Amino acid sequence: MKRILYSIMVAAALSACGHRASTDTANADSVSVDSAKVEAPVEEKPALVLDSIHFEKNDSMAEVSLSVQWPTDGNEELVKNVRQFICEVCNIKNEKFKGSRKDFKDIVDIDYNGLVEEWHGTYADSEDGSGPSFTSGTSVVKLAETETFVTFYAEIFGYTGGAHGFATHVGKTFRKSDGKAIGYETEYNQDSFESKIKNQTMFADTKSPKFYALIKDGIKRYFKDCNQPIASDEELNDFLQVDNINRIPLPANAPYLTEKGLVFCYTQYEIGPYAAGMITFEVPFVKIKPFLTEEVKALIKE
Repeated sequence: MKRILYSIMVAAALSACGHRASTDTANADSVSVDSAKVEAPVEEKPALVLDSIHFEKNDSMAEVSLSVQWPTDGNEELVKNVRQFICEVCNIKNEKFKGSRKDFKDIVDIDYNGLVEEWHGTYADSEDGSGPSFTSGTSVVKLAETETFVTFYAEIFGYTGGAHGFATHVGKTFRKSDGKAIGYETEYNQDSFESKIKNQTMFADTKSPKFYALIKDGIKRYFKDCNQPIASDEELNDFLQVDNINRIPLPANAPYLTEKGLVFCYTQYEIGPYAAGMITFEVPFVKIKPFLTEEVKALIKE
């Protein structure tokens, strides 16, 4: 997608004045030179330098693709935290992982071998010994960047048999000054089937009826953009899988910043059936700003 490039031009001015010297050195006029020294400004280190890496491997049994924009240099904490996000998205748990091209190729090979093994386990006893390819794909890119923050966005999809595959997406915003991730974490309780939000740094107010109205309106806008307009609250209530459409919960994955607003993205089945897709909508800063923390407001320049 993008690289950060900085170029610095250094200008030097040198002016000289005086008389032309005589060929007789004894009678030579003196020559005076005035020089104006312009010091070169200190070159600023880019906050983030990225390398685009892509590998894929496929045949009739398995298809694997991996595309990432991997930080190679920049603000130390920002680089570290973005790399951690990419590793989490790609399910990389190897502590020795350095992010070299060979490392990423190894990840693709491992994923491919796993899918081939699953494929044989599923179709080995079929009549013709064949079936649709199993797939796995991951993409992580820099989605947005301003003077104050950078946002990365990931899409993951796959198919390992059944009626349909799976897909998910997640974005994360980082403050450029210190690399801090902006948003919250979600802890899921398997016993109660409930999610609890913790370490919340994004919203100052999530209980206001006006805040809930922004979420509901955004969801309606999403369906309209998908050519599935939902005109009334009754229709929305019948379609969504929530207790109260006037108190729709925050998505499990924290919203993320773009240059224009805040994006809410729900994963499959989170608040709606599979047919609803991954409900995603953007709320402009002018509307969402009153509900943000001062920490987040400081990142926004309208």
